[in-house]
Amino acid sequence: MKANIDISKVNLCYSEYGKPSIKNEDIYFNLSHSKNLIVIGIAKQELGIDILYERRINQEFIPFFFSKEEQIYLDGLKEEKNDYYWNALCYKEAFIKRIGGQIIDMKNKLVCPQNIEYGKVIKEKEDIQSIFFKELNYHICLIADQIYDKINIEKLNIEDIYKELNTWY
Repeated sequence: MKANIDISKVNLCYSEYGKPSIKNEDIYFNLSHSKNLIVIGIAKQELGIDILYERRINQEFIPFFFSKEEQIYLDGLKEEKNDYYWNALCYKEAFIKRIGGQIIDMKNKLVCPQNIEYGKVIKEKEDIQSIFFKELNYHICLIADQIYDKINIEKLNIEDIYKELNTWY
């Protein structure tokens, strides 16, 4: 809406990995949902975003999705074990959603950063940057080539969005 794009004329296209994008526009988006929240990332560059609601750790997931390095680190944690588990899954999913594909493909190709500081940009060796947030029991990870110091985060009321969309028709 803020970019003044007429959504009735938006054409979606899909990458070879199934990632949707807006055809012929320099606006990129990604979205994720978990339980009763939705996060949407909008930028002028490719990005991936994921949100996960923290539950009990599923031990059966660990050998399939976590590298040996991550498994060793996770095993050594006590208090931060839940946070690292959910951040790692969120990180891998956000990375995959940036380009498209499947999370299992990242098991040994992508290692989640350790000692994450929420709200602080992490510059990584893969020439990507990430930022993590935790709100109540939700973990959020955003991944892009460049994350700027100032990120605009808005909490939107779905009723206000419906009202705005209805004025367009």
